Amino acid sequence: MLISREELRGRLSKIKLVVSDVDGTLTNHENKVGEQTKELVKKLKDKGILFSFATQRIHSSIVGFARELDIKIPLITVNGALIRDAEGNTIHKSLINPKHVKKALEYSEKYFVRVALCSNDEILYTEHNSVLKDFLYRLGTDYKLVDSYDSYVNDVVEIIMMGNEKVTVRYIQKRMKVPYMFFLRVKYFRSSTRLGIYNLEIRKSGTNKRTGVKILAKHLKVRKNQIATLGDWYNDRELFEYGGTNIALKNAVAELKNMAHYVTDRTNDEDGVGEFLKLLYDAN
Repeated sequence: MLISREELRGRLSKIKLVVSDVDGTLTNHENKVGEQTKELVKKLKDKGILFSFATQRIHSSIVGFARELDIKIPLITVNGALIRDAEGNTIHKSLINPKHVKKALEYSEKYFVRVALCSNDEILYTEHNSVLKDFLYRLGTDYKLVDSYDSYVNDVVEIIMMGNEKVTVRYIQKRMKVPYMFFLRVKYFRSSTRLGIYNLEIRKSGTNKRTGVKILAKHLKVRKNQIATLGDWYNDRELFEYGGTNIALKNAVAELKNMAHYVTDRTNDEDGVGEFLKLLYDAN
C-alpha cells in the first residue's frame, strides 16, 4: 500500500489534522517526545494543521504532553472511549452501562479474578484488588484506592480484569461477550510482561480509535482526506482503517506497515514522528 513520494506529497498538501498514537509512536522508551516533533507541531499549527493523540492511556496521563505541545483540541483516550481537551472539556464519553459493570464485578468475586475500573482520569482499585495495580503497565496513569466500587459504577469507561487461570478468564470473557455482544466489546489477551497472567479489557461496543477519529474529525469539521494517522502497534490498525493517510513508524509491526502509505526511516526512539512532520511541513 506504499505510495510514491510524489503522491505522498500531494496527499500531505491537503492535511489539516494529524492523529498520533502515543506509546511506541510519539514517545520514546523514556516516555519523552522528540525535539523535532515539539518544534514542528507548533510550526504546523501556525499553518493551520492541528495535532492530536489517539491512545489506550487515560486522559490524565497525556495532558502533560498536550500542554508541552500546546495542543488545544480534544484528545482521544482509552481507545476512543473518552475525547476531551487538556482543560477537561469533553466532546464524547462512552460509558459502560452500570448493570454491565455490576455483572463484571459479580464474576470477579465469584471466580476470584481481580478487577479495576477505569474512569476519566484514574484507574480505581480496592484493597482486595491491589495486586492488579502492580501488574498493569500503563505509563503515566494515576491509580486511586477506594473502599468499594459501588459509588463508581455509573462513570466507567473501561473495566480491566486479570487472572492466572486462562480457562477462567476465557469463561468470563464468554459470559460477558455472548449475552451483551451488542453492548460490550470484550478483549482477551495474555500479559506481555508477566507469564501466566491473562487479562480482559471491557469497553462499550463500538468504542475504538477509528470511531474516536471519526468523532473528532466531525467536531473539527475535517474531511477524511485531510487526516494523517501515525501508529506502531496492532490496535493502531483501527486508526488506519478510518481511511486517511496512514504513516507507520520503522518500529511498527509488519501488519501495520502493510497498511501504511509511508513508513518512516526512523523509529520512535529516533523521533520518527518528527521525520514525518518535516515531510508534512515541507508539503505545505
